[in-house]
Amino acid sequence: MKIETPRLIIRPFQEKDADALYRIKTDPRVMEYCPDFLDVDAKREDMPDYIRTFRKLEEDGDFDTWRCHAIENKVTGEVMGAITFCKQNMLHEYDMGWMMIGEYTGKGYASEAAEAFAEYFCRKHGVDYLTAVMDVDNPASRRTAEKSGFRLFEKRTVYDYHYKRYADDYFYFRRYWSGCTLKDRYYGDSTYYGRSTS
Repeated sequence: MKIETPRLIIRPFQEKDADALYRIKTDPRVMEYCPDFLDVDAKREDMPDYIRTFRKLEEDGDFDTWRCHAIENKVTGEVMGAITFCKQNMLHEYDMGWMMIGEYTGKGYASEAAEAFAEYFCRKHGVDYLTAVMDVDNPASRRTAEKSGFRLFEKRTVYDYHYKRYADDYFYFRRYWSGCTLKDRYYGDSTYYGRSTS
């Protein structure tokens, strides 16, 4: 998979990107909002194994299992961040996310990558929409979602049965791709009359 935008290339991670992947994993903003990105205790020496796993999933045509792709600057060749995606086990929806190294935030790279990836993935795999879920305390991620065509569906407050308490609040977004033929596109601000039969 290779997606090009005016400024970016979205592509599979390669083993030469191990340092960049570790920079993403250990970036303060990524650690604040997604401390379990890759794994909580993942070390620099673990990066080649993650990359080989991602490549194997790609080669096997497995588009359900979690993995990430590199966001590369088309001019400099630098890997500035990652697009993540997987098929959620419970709702069977494809969910995507974005992780950027701090110095590359605020320049529209994440939204440019997210919009291009969402269009490509839905068109190629016959998926009507992608979702994005984020902490309500992460306004930068919300702006990225909205700039790349996602719309707020609902705010979710998750009950953690292990700790017997409510966990953090999350925003749940959906983005329908430009070629979607679904007649009903339900959002949280729309009237809902029950399951559609059309």
